[in-house]
Amino acid sequence: MSKGRRFAGRVSLLLIVAMVVTGCGQQSEALSGESNGGTYKLPEPITVVEDEDTPKSATFGEKKPETVSLGGDETAESKKAEPWDGKTKENTFKGDGFDITFQLQNTWEGGFTANVVIENTGVKKIRNWEVEFSLPCGIMSIWNAQFSGTDVGGYVVKSSEDWNRDIEVGKTVEFGFNGQKNFDGFPAAYKLSGELVDADATPAPAATKNPNQDDPNASASPGAEDAEVDPDDEIEDAVVTGGNQFKKHGRLKIKGRYIVDESGKSFKLKGVSTHGIAWFPQYVNKSAFKSFKKWGANAVRLACYTSEGGEMYNPSKDWKTIDKGVKAATELGMYAIIDWHILMENNPTMTTSKAKKFFKHFAKKYGKTKNVIFEICNEPNGCEWKDVKKYAKKIIPIIRKYSKNIIVVGTPTWSQDVDTAANDRLTGKYAKNVCYTIHFYAATHKDNIRDKVKYAFKKKLPILCTEFSICDASGNGALDKTSANTWIKLFKKLKIGFFTWSLCNKAESSALIKSSCNKTGGFKKSDLTSAGKWFISKLK
Repeated sequence: MSKGRRFAGRVSLLLIVAMVVTGCGQQSEALSGESNGGTYKLPEPITVVEDEDTPKSATFGEKKPETVSLGGDETAESKKAEPWDGKTKENTFKGDGFDITFQLQNTWEGGFTANVVIENTGVKKIRNWEVEFSLPCGIMSIWNAQFSGTDVGGYVVKSSEDWNRDIEVGKTVEFGFNGQKNFDGFPAAYKLSGELVDADATPAPAATKNPNQDDPNASASPGAEDAEVDPDDEIEDAVVTGGNQFKKHGRLKIKGRYIVDESGKSFKLKGVSTHGIAWFPQYVNKSAFKSFKKWGANAVRLACYTSEGGEMYNPSKDWKTIDKGVKAATELGMYAIIDWHILMENNPTMTTSKAKKFFKHFAKKYGKTKNVIFEICNEPNGCEWKDVKKYAKKIIPIIRKYSKNIIVVGTPTWSQDVDTAANDRLTGKYAKNVCYTIHFYAATHKDNIRDKVKYAFKKKLPILCTEFSICDASGNGALDKTSANTWIKLFKKLKIGFFTWSLCNKAESSALIKSSCNKTGGFKKSDLTSAGKWFISKLK
């Protein structure tokens, strides 16, 4: 999670930017800066008082309009941004030693997706960057960064991991988020904080705390060593192309860290995920699924959003669409994942009551259907693994009353933290025939997330990728085939199955069908987007 990839809108956002320098014991020099929206007055220079017992630092390059006030627990009040013209998608602020580009990626009624790129144009490395901003509409979700604050205005965004806390000279870092209000103007001001260190300085040490508290011999950092397959743990691969797959291979199950068929051979699920079935139900049909089966897919994922959009979750309609999807997949000999698509609720425990009814209904109906898999929470975010485990322990027994089929459990941070799950997995009656999901968007999620997968694999965690695309985490933007190819190569080596997002013709990079194509089935290669054509090339 990823994330505005499922949405299509408009906020008044103020990001405020300045930098904190380590080892500067003299008065800072007032700096100037301009954005596309105008020039802003700078504060008076700040004098730094030296103290032998404290590091020497200063704030400089601060740029904020006179009406902006940030500090403590006060609500951030901001200068109103210029009205949005409805067309411009990008705005750049040029500071002294840095540029910040605000990129509007998606808009929909009541919200938007933005990407923020910070470029180091100075001569020193920026370490531990931090951006302060006023966002009265609230943040629904954020990726590649952490945020704190309240939905009434004041937020602080900062680097989330060791891999993105340094901005090398001439390089960039970026983060994205979903805003919960119609977009109506670009940022009016910025403030960036961080430490300036010599470009050739020794990198800050990574965290050395062992993430596996119960195993002192575990690697101190996820992905520190490449994932290697233990020859003693190898299993033979099943042939998974063509024909009626689930009649050939039967009910899938978990064996160690692998998904295997009834004969115990490794079985690799390869399929497509629908977009939200409430938005694009027309693609849930036998003809559409058959098109991808002929290219090599053996499974489909039916994504049922849990509540977003107010009336978006409608059991009287959605349940019938799921039935249609399971029937079509079954007739084609394909496997089907019924996905309870947690996203905007953040914490799956918020949906426990509805989820119990949902999974009781479908487990009772399809519990003995060998080709059905249950995914209980798509992308937990803004919550901890303990919350996901608490939720899973309430939902798994409901499914197990009717079915012994595979259950897929999401992981925190939009299903990226498989390393966390590997260190504290479900046990006992909750662990039988359960696997954990990894999601990635190749242009955003690279070695840092792949390292999590490698670490979890070494810990023998069974993993299934139930959602990915080759664009960025918004579901849009440029395609990164190099990163995507690296992901698929890793999955092939580790025998991890994958499902791509998404089967629809929405005008975004991750859609598999061209927006100009009005067909809902019987697709030809010429009907596919670049992402779609890339994907089918990986199915063979």
